[in-house]
Amino acid sequence: MSAFLAPNQDFCAGSIEHIAAVALIVAAGLWATHQARKHPEKAETITRLFAWVLVGNVILWQIIKLGVSVLDSSHPAYVPYNLGEDLPLNPCNWLAFVALAYVYSKREWLWHLLYFFVWVFTFNAVLTPSLYENFPHFTFCKFWIAHTGLVMFVIHLNRLKAPTIAFKHLLKAYLYLQIFTAISLGINALIGTEANYFFLSHKPFSASVLDILGDWPYYIIQGDIIAFGLFVLAWLPYRFLTHRQCFRVPS
Repeated sequence: MSAFLAPNQDFCAGSIEHIAAVALIVAAGLWATHQARKHPEKAETITRLFAWVLVGNVILWQIIKLGVSVLDSSHPAYVPYNLGEDLPLNPCNWLAFVALAYVYSKREWLWHLLYFFVWVFTFNAVLTPSLYENFPHFTFCKFWIAHTGLVMFVIHLNRLKAPTIAFKHLLKAYLYLQIFTAISLGINALIGTEANYFFLSHKPFSASVLDILGDWPYYIIQGDIIAFGLFVLAWLPYRFLTHRQCFRVPS
């Protein structure tokens, strides 16, 4: 239990633990999708359970974060709760709740937001993780369930025939990004210098794609422009499939 709670600062991107965690969650996601497709009458239940796992992962992480913050400061697992880092305000956290809201409400705008944000931001975090704790620390477990789990959930919904995405939906999702960015900037300013939600106050300390961009605040503007290109890239599979269907010869 102490290894699960006590910080270790041992994570290394590309390590066996990194690859194994991703592979395990990918396998679990594929299994859930296979079961949903094999048993259509259970597909809705499986999808809802999948979404609840993602939400439960974020809630449990918050409970543990709060729990270790009230331990005696001499305890090896003690870490103070940091309002600038520990609130569930980064996309990988609140997107879990978007996923849950979508499976119950079936509101298409939630699907559009989920699709683009997961492929543009969450998937990038799987490739270039901003993570310090290695297995078996709870932050390591939470990080990979949240990020890889969201990617697999989007694939799951696609395999179960989620609503089609048109270019206008891309534009709306990009508008949601501007709104989220403005809100995050406001929260960072309200909390103070220790806050860096959505990496808008400074770049991650670990290696990331932001390293190739300019200094603050120019990397925010550059990143926003690049994000639009990534939104387009994420949408192209839909454009390609729609184009093929338009030119399909009737049987």
